[in-house]
Amino acid sequence: MRFIYCLLFFLFATNLYAQRANFDKIVYPLDMRAKDFKEVLVQLAWLNNPNNDNLSKSIIIERDKVKLEKQSWMNGVTTSFNLNEGNFSQQANGFFPIYNLNASITLGTILSTPTKVKIAKQNVQIAENKVNQQKLQLRAEVLRRYQTYLSSIEILKVRTQAVEDMRVMQTMVIRKFEQGLATVEEYTQALKSYNETIEGKTAAENDIAIAKISIEEMIGMTLEEIQALR
Repeated sequence: MRFIYCLLFFLFATNLYAQRANFDKIVYPLDMRAKDFKEVLVQLAWLNNPNNDNLSKSIIIERDKVKLEKQSWMNGVTTSFNLNEGNFSQQANGFFPIYNLNASITLGTILSTPTKVKIAKQNVQIAENKVNQQKLQLRAEVLRRYQTYLSSIEILKVRTQAVEDMRVMQTMVIRKFEQGLATVEEYTQALKSYNETIEGKTAAENDIAIAKISIEEMIGMTLEEIQALR
């Protein structure tokens, strides 16, 4: 039984590993057409956020550092060149060379290069992880704000209908009151209820405006401009 549990856990863990997020679907690449309006909003939010551009450039910087570290072993190599004043100088034991060329290698620099390259590559991965984390957060925030906008529109529809219904009720109560068939309290309550529905509709309109501004803050364009492009 324990073997079966271990096997099931292994299969489950393997399946989880295979389900890692495709970050090109979290935020569609800019050269890929978004499949719907929500994905367009996410793309625009990514494109028009300066911080996202900074994060993307940080990956390029870290990759360049990897290249530099791969070449850093050359810093441990030194050469010297010495040219004799005369073409040659004859002594008892023979001739001196016209020039001297010396080279030396610092082993510490060369031996530390692989470790430095490894660290540089890890920094590239860290930079890429930051970009992916930003994609996750940005997508969630854009979709939250868009959903709030859509919900506000639906709420306005309900409250607009409530205003119409209450207007009919108010008219009926006013007529009954004029005919002496409704009390002052009923007349007053009808007016109060109607005013409350008007206030509710106004609040819903305000919520839509704020939700719209909230989305446009992230995408750098108005929703009307996006609709015109589509």
